[in-house]
Amino acid sequence: MRKWMLQRTTEAAMTPPVNDSQAPLPTAVRWSHAVLSPRLQKGDIVVDATAGNGHDTLFLAQQVLPGGQVFAFDVQAPAVESTRKRLAGHPFSAEEITLIHSSHEHLGVRLPPELRGHVRAFMFNLGFLPGGDKKLITQTQGTMSALSQALDWLAEGGLLSVVAYPGHEGGRDEAEAIEHWLMTLSSDAFEAQKIGFLNFRPTTPFCMVVRKRTSQPPARDQTFSGE
Repeated sequence: MRKWMLQRTTEAAMTPPVNDSQAPLPTAVRWSHAVLSPRLQKGDIVVDATAGNGHDTLFLAQQVLPGGQVFAFDVQAPAVESTRKRLAGHPFSAEEITLIHSSHEHLGVRLPPELRGHVRAFMFNLGFLPGGDKKLITQTQGTMSALSQALDWLAEGGLLSVVAYPGHEGGRDEAEAIEHWLMTLSSDAFEAQKIGFLNFRPTTPFCMVVRKRTSQPPARDQTFSGE
């Protein structure tokens, strides 16, 4: 059985801050990248649950490769092929990135079982495939199943991001179902946040992020201890 690298390296993949007073605030997708980037390292194992045209898959690959492992799911064959083409111009090997033509609701049976509890990040970018059939959208029931499974596969300290699109048919119901579900998560086990514009149209996409809390509190720094 193939051995997977489960140790993390010490080199952090940081995103340089943007020093531009004229730049608009980040979009929902940009927020998901901004939250994950400083928390991922070379050698991490990550999953793009909705590959689409490969933008998030490429982002994840740039954070954790070489040394890590990227899995990308999509139920549509054109999306898998689009993602493959986007990755083709980059120095990644087939052993480092696994593209899976399957719905994200099957991630629990398609990921290698030894990775359960070791995935550092899951990314979900919902809705329809840009440039594809807008009638083919993520479904609330399948998305909720996939999200629940993802939490189980996350490592302690791992992150799950969701970009929701309430503007298309079915999108509002899906976004609300996810938000309500996240509100029920135990604060002892998870941290959940919603990031979005307050004064834009209610159909504007927004980002939700979950962090799986560690079971043990961080060790105290004895250097500054008064004891």
